[in-house]
This record gives sequence, C-alpha cells and structure tokens, in this order.
Amino acid sequence: MIVVRGDRAGLAGMHERILLGVGEADTCAEAVRFAFREAELRGCILDVVRAWRRPVYDVSGDRLSAAGPAEEYGRRAAALLDAQLEPVSAAYPHVRTRPATVEGPAGKILVDRSAAADLVITGARRRTGHFGLQLGRASHTLLHHAQSPVAVVPQRH
Repeated sequence: MIVVRGDRAGLAGMHERILLGVGEADTCAEAVRFAFREAELRGCILDVVRAWRRPVYDVSGDRLSAAGPAEEYGRRAAALLDAQLEPVSAAYPHVRTRPATVEGPAGKILVDRSAAADLVITGARRRTGHFGLQLGRASHTLLHHAQSPVAVVPQRH
C-alpha cells in the first residue's frame, strides 16, 4: 500500500533519501528488502531508524528509576537493527545506509524525519484469517501524518 503525500521536493525525489522504519522481524523483513531495492533504483541514501523505549516497570511490576540502564536498551536496539540489515545489505553493496537507534515513540520519530525523505517505508503483518493488513501504531501514524509518501509493505508468511 502506498499513500502519496508531501511537499514538492519529496514528491519530485529531490531529498535523495529514503527513510525505513525497522520494527520486529515478523513485520519488516520484506520492508527492508523493498527499501534497499528502492534506494538502489533511485541512487539515494537509505536512512534506517529503529526506535526504542525504556520500560517504566520491570518484570516484577516494580517501577524503574529514571536513571535506569538506558545504554543497555540502546545497545539491544542497535543489535536488532544490525540483525535486520545484515542479510540484505550484502546484496546491495552500492546502497549507502545510515542506521540510527532513537529513544522515543516510533510514529513520532518517523513522522518528524519524514519531512526530509522522498519515501517512508514500514512493514505490516499479514495474518491468515484476517482481511487486509494489521497495522501497528507507527504505520498508522505515518499513514495519517507523514510529510512524504508512505509505503507499507506486508510481511509474507
């Protein structure tokens, strides 16, 4: 599914940048492949973002202090991002990627960064027995508020 919106520069491809929001493996493997193909075809930079949040409560239900180990959550997000990109990036050696992990809500981060992109790509689940795509919060937010065209790529089973 593609929703076309945005400023003239983005619609004309003048930003020379594609933004990929990377979520969980079960929703974004196809989106990652699609993003690399698009970046190669357009000859542009692929900005890849993995948003993460520091939990408020631990597994026992106790409230965590604000000075919790944020670095650990950032490292986990970076490791997940690397694991998602590694199998595909080797097939597209000419695509320039700029991976980033950012603390905060994924939808807001991607909407904010969409202003400097020609296309924003995100993934979605496709469950058997359900019609259409099962959009997550970030994809839903992007479809309604992104400042550039948005492609939601369904994950195959």
